[in-house]
Amino acid sequence: MQKMREYKLMIPGPVEVSREVREAFNRPTVAHYGEEWAHFYLRTTERLSSMLGCTGQTFILPGSGSVALEASASTFAPERRSLILNNGFFGERLYNIFSRYSDECEKLNFEMGKPIDPDVLNELLRGKRFDIVVFTHVETSTGVLNPVRDIAEIAKSHGALVIVDSISSAAIEKLDMDSWKVDVVVTASQKGLECPPGLGIVSVRSENMQEIRNSRKRSWYSDLSVWLDYFEKWHDWHPFPVTLPTNAIMALGKSLDLIEAQGLAEREAQFERTSQKVRSCLKEMGFELFTSWDFSAHGLTAVNTLGKIKPSELVKFLKEKFSVQIAGSLGELSSFLFRIGHMSTEQIKTSNLLTLLVGISDFLRVKGFPCNTQKAISEILEQ
Repeated sequence: MQKMREYKLMIPGPVEVSREVREAFNRPTVAHYGEEWAHFYLRTTERLSSMLGCTGQTFILPGSGSVALEASASTFAPERRSLILNNGFFGERLYNIFSRYSDECEKLNFEMGKPIDPDVLNELLRGKRFDIVVFTHVETSTGVLNPVRDIAEIAKSHGALVIVDSISSAAIEKLDMDSWKVDVVVTASQKGLECPPGLGIVSVRSENMQEIRNSRKRSWYSDLSVWLDYFEKWHDWHPFPVTLPTNAIMALGKSLDLIEAQGLAEREAQFERTSQKVRSCLKEMGFELFTSWDFSAHGLTAVNTLGKIKPSELVKFLKEKFSVQIAGSLGELSSFLFRIGHMSTEQIKTSNLLTLLVGISDFLRVKGFPCNTQKAISEILEQ
């Protein structure tokens, strides 16, 4: 088989992972059942719950973040009216998933590049009842950070269940499920949790566990009532219904070790500092941010090329000349937007950020655009 070229991943997932996590992933495969493995799995779910501020239960499903989103939809949406708050590509995906399960599903659309406005939501809910409100914490297509706490407060005041897609925010942005009254959070292993892809994660507050038991059955694999049933009946040796990717979960356990050692507060502050540095550098290079600094996520940056360059050409140049991979955007944004991931401690290492910035400045020079490279790089070196 032809060997694939390796690139430094500076994309918004999957992220570069640490040597320690890779070593944990590459350990010999172990059985997915038995007392020892059950204890490790359950302890890992408890640590995830703690990280998300959840006193309920966390489920780890083999698959991507999308399977975890589908699990939340197939469990909570049937026989309910769902409202999707949509301000980008992944808000649209939430609608596509939940509309397959909900008896009635509507979208409340917001401008791309702008956050969800809680006041607009409040006005709608005054006149129309919905059972579930669903939205992204970070809209990954544009880098917008949505105000979860404010949105959840309004949704709960109108009696709605709150489900948040935290795939691009968990372990990066502040999130406290219990105090913010967020009922369900969905995330995945390959972004802020700094692991290889392959795990979808759903955390549910304790007061919603009975709703899982009572959910209308429309699926098997993605129905959390099945997972809860195994958890309760086979708890000591096989608290899940399927064969789990044990190596991926061992890697997750090691990543949680590193996250806990750093401390969530310091980690969140570190990503915020780095995002500010990266954006200052790009501004010095002549780019514009697609979203305002006031509501930009701290794990990725979406950059508006202002028509100066084609994002696809920059992506290709960096891969070929510097072995660095960044991302374009999606849909109508792809012609003028590129995205940089700074979601993991590996991605935000000074050496990796410098390589990326030198590569971008070289591309601009080749294209004939002036670039204040020295000042931009000094921003990173001051970290």
